Amino acid sequence: MTSSLFSILLCVLAVLCSMAAGVSVYLTAARQLLLRQALPAKTGLGLAAGLAVAALWLFCQNVAVVTAIFALVVVLMSVWSLLPLCVALARRGEETS
Repeated sequence: MTSSLFSILLCVLAVLCSMAAGVSVYLTAARQLLLRQALPAKTGLGLAAGLAVAALWLFCQNVAVVTAIFALVVVLMSVWSLLPLCVALARRGEETS
């Protein structure tokens, strides 16, 4: 029981690290809408790379390497697809300045 709970916790942490990596890359884009000014590319991409490596390591604790890479890519693609959509929908009613 404890081992399966630990495995689930590792997977949840891996997904959260992957999501944070995706958000970090999004925040470096010039046309992002969450911050007034985009993050510097070196800072944002460095943070994203570190978080992605940590997520990959956490995923590899439970599954095979190929499966871990696939899971990381799926989470990153989901964040990069859904985050701009959610931000645009949230700002739809606001007045742009």
